[in-house]
Amino acid sequence: MSKKERDDPDDFGGISFGGMTFILTVVALGRPWETLKELFRSIRRLGRRVLRLVLAPFRLATLIVWSRMADRHRTFEDHLHGVHEDRDPS
Repeated sequence: MSKKERDDPDDFGGISFGGMTFILTVVALGRPWETLKELFRSIRRLGRRVLRLVLAPFRLATLIVWSRMADRHRTFEDHLHGVHEDRDPS
């Protein structure tokens, strides 16, 4: 094997990508249920990661609002009006 063949982008451990794809296809077709199970497991993991990334800004906003509400001290007006006005009269 010459040096040029080792630097070939289609070379994967001595097997071309086409050959590797063929071998993976044959193995996957030989065990279809295991292949589907692993495929669905991978899709589920990817979905969880995407959901975490999508929900991250909302979690951050909720944390900021919650922390500001927790740090709020009662004002003089709060003491004057008491707790009764905060409750719903219905």
